[in-house]
Amino acid sequence: MVRLYEETRYETITLEELQLIKMAMVSRRGGMATYSGHWYNCATGHPFAIGECGMPMEQARCPECGVPIGG
Repeated sequence: MVRLYEETRYETITLEELQLIKMAMVSRRGGMATYSGHWYNCATGHPFAIGECGMPMEQARCPECGVPIGG
């Protein structure tokens, strides 16, 4: 169990699954319902969303691969 927890895990998703995720995020109250957020991809191609602005000024790390995002 510990080995499974410590391994990096990334499962690819289909375009249809990504569209459903995006639709769910904008349709929920308090989420990206204002459509002020944007979708981006990190340098290695993992999708991520920034929901409260369209110009990310702060830098973070991709939760999937750890490369810098935003900034």
